[in-house]
Amino acid sequence: MTRIVLFTGKGGVGKTTIAAATAIKSAELGKKTLVISTDPAHSLSDAFGVNLNPYPTKISNNLEGMEVNVEYELEKHWSVIKEYLSLFFRSQGIEDVIAEELAIFPGFDELASLMHLLKFYKSSEYDAIILDCAPTGETLRLLSVPEVAKWYMNRFFGIEKKVLKIIKPIAEPLIDVPLPSDEVLDKIQELYIKISELKDILESKDTSVRIVMNPEKMVIRESERAFTYLNLFGYRVDCIIVNKIFPDVAGDYFSEWTKIQKEYLKEIEEKFPLPIFKLEFKSKEVTGELLKDIAYEVYGDNDPLKIFHEGKPMTIEKEDEKFVLKIQAPFVEKKDIKLFKRGEELVIIAKQWKRIIFLPQSLAIREPKSAKFEGGLLKIIFE
Repeated sequence: MTRIVLFTGKGGVGKTTIAAATAIKSAELGKKTLVISTDPAHSLSDAFGVNLNPYPTKISNNLEGMEVNVEYELEKHWSVIKEYLSLFFRSQGIEDVIAEELAIFPGFDELASLMHLLKFYKSSEYDAIILDCAPTGETLRLLSVPEVAKWYMNRFFGIEKKVLKIIKPIAEPLIDVPLPSDEVLDKIQELYIKISELKDILESKDTSVRIVMNPEKMVIRESERAFTYLNLFGYRVDCIIVNKIFPDVAGDYFSEWTKIQKEYLKEIEEKFPLPIFKLEFKSKEVTGELLKDIAYEVYGDNDPLKIFHEGKPMTIEKEDEKFVLKIQAPFVEKKDIKLFKRGEELVIIAKQWKRIIFLPQSLAIREPKSAKFEGGLLKIIFE
């Protein structure tokens, strides 16, 4: 099976450097490795000192990289959908150039990255795929795409396609909005089906998310939120990497910073129930050959593709003839959690994030009678 590792964290913490270093060590261990940048502000090329294309580009032996380009993806794979959207916007009186820009819908760069992940995973062409993700908020949006798309597909798409085929010949001459052709609908359906497949891949035991952070208050808080939401969405976080730690020999000028960082490092170790790897702040920019040193400092003699933590964020257990759904939700308070059941769906809301869980038959036929939230664990009891 192909091992998938995603790196996320607040902007500027060093995700790209650590993702690149991980990819290099993986390749040196003989694993055919692909590293993909999903961040629109690409810097993977700068890290490797190689001009990466929007398709796999050789970096070194066993190692290839790519930076997703939205325009390239739309023209090569999704031109049918883009042409329809452009036509639709022009029909509303929007100028050609603006219509072309609007046809590149928000979030497509994240979606294109996931499509590549699916393609290469299914082909088994690579032993490992490393994703250098955008900052935390964008990554969470990226990882929620399969959940949301699957819901829309199950609820609306099948009906919409059948209805459009019936009403299109009658309605199109009477309205000033071009209706999508069968080709467009088929392409959208293909997209939705692929996104549904992604959900299983991202939640599998072969996929891990690694949170990169610095020992700073704001970064720690954002990492806490990310860890909570990743658990709620069923994604496995297997380690934390703390970057840019000032060494003890940093000198008097950084003495106060060193002291503060030690307090934050203690806080990180107490709060995150995961293996924690540490990386000192470097006196110069880390690119090219220096990435090998970074990989060794982070992982030592460990295989960087090793699963460092096996815990599952969501489990279903049977207790005294009752089924209990357990979801890890650290760093969130009881008052921030709301939940309700709707048919075969369980809806969980934690502040601004909402997760819709499609319940297995054993739970779908039952009703949630009570819920407990203790020590960062949400327990929902079904009778």
